[in-house]
Amino acid sequence: MAYGTNAPNGLVPIKKADGSAWSDALNPYPIASGYNTALFKGDPVTVLSDGTLGIATPGSALVGVFWGCQFTPATGGLPVNSPNWVASATTLGAQVATAYVIDDPDVIFSVQETNGSGAAGAPLALADVGLNANLAIGTGNAVTGNSGASINNTTEATTATLDVKIRGLDTFPGNAVGNFANWFVSINNHRYRGGTTGV
Repeated sequence: MAYGTNAPNGLVPIKKADGSAWSDALNPYPIASGYNTALFKGDPVTVLSDGTLGIATPGSALVGVFWGCQFTPATGGLPVNSPNWVASATTLGAQVATAYVIDDPDVIFSVQETNGSGAAGAPLALADVGLNANLAIGTGNAVTGNSGASINNTTEATTATLDVKIRGLDTFPGNAVGNFANWFVSINNHRYRGGTTGV
């Protein structure tokens, strides 16, 4: 991660809420063949009306964080394991692809802040810990497969339907309050656990 540099990397799992290590636990979810929106490793995702996985939009209940996928291309061959889903990719026989998702609501993630439009904006402060905020999807990296999602520092509020809860400043050496800082967050508006009001 590039602390203090404008380089959002999506939501990166760090630990569990009780301080224990994240165990690499993932659950499978279906992606429809031909789904027309790219998904990158670290993107927030939701369950769409047809039961398949899709990119989350602010205010929609998140099911978790996309962490790669597996599918057999429409042209056949061996199954592909990929960190990202390419928009409008098609699968053999139009079968659903398998996405792997961090859907545990107790996982703590590190995420960089932006103003939601790729600029620094007004940085979050330690006094914002406990508030909720929305995420901004950004542009993923087609080479690495990594997400470009960030926490939108123009949205922090007590509103219970906001995407994530700010848990604290990322403690990695070199990270500090200011432009493009990284923050620990948990999913607040979760499909499996209702959001809570920020404090």
